[in-house]
Amino acid sequence: MTDIRIIKTKEAIKNAMIDLLQEKSFDLITTTELVKRAGVSRSNFYTHYQDKYQLVDEYQTAFFKKLSVIFQTQTTDLATAIFELFSLLETDYSLESAFLSENGTREIHMYILQQIKNFLKTVIIPQYGKKSLSTINIDYRTTYLSHAIFGMLQLWIKRGKQESPQEITKMYMLFISNSKGI
Repeated sequence: MTDIRIIKTKEAIKNAMIDLLQEKSFDLITTTELVKRAGVSRSNFYTHYQDKYQLVDEYQTAFFKKLSVIFQTQTTDLATAIFELFSLLETDYSLESAFLSENGTREIHMYILQQIKNFLKTVIIPQYGKKSLSTINIDYRTTYLSHAIFGMLQLWIKRGKQESPQEITKMYMLFISNSKGI
């Protein structure tokens, strides 16, 4: 059984990271700022984490696994995959949302973009199969569309997740349906 003090300490550190990411880039956040905001001692922080990167890794790993499941189960349904991505972040993923914000880590940004791009390849190739799109054309399309999804994700987080996952999915699908030439 986990000690309640450990749970409370980790929660305080997590919440402090979320607060700080609203103010500045992850790269500019120091351990001193983090522990001060969390109201814990440095030694207490180091009891649980080697550094701020280990804190990120702990949450990032679990989040990446959930994302992989979404993209692996929705192999050809773009709307459902987008809906599930936004639904996942609408729930209790406040730290992960903070990492996806403009102040988040480059590593998580690049991972998400690559996962979306890989997924889009499985959607676009069957959709345009008879036209036999060139590799270059597919690469440009998937890059464009993955950045569009990620940009909408960041704006949604920045706006405080005001729109529902259904509304965001509907907007995105409307945008791409109006961009048939892409």
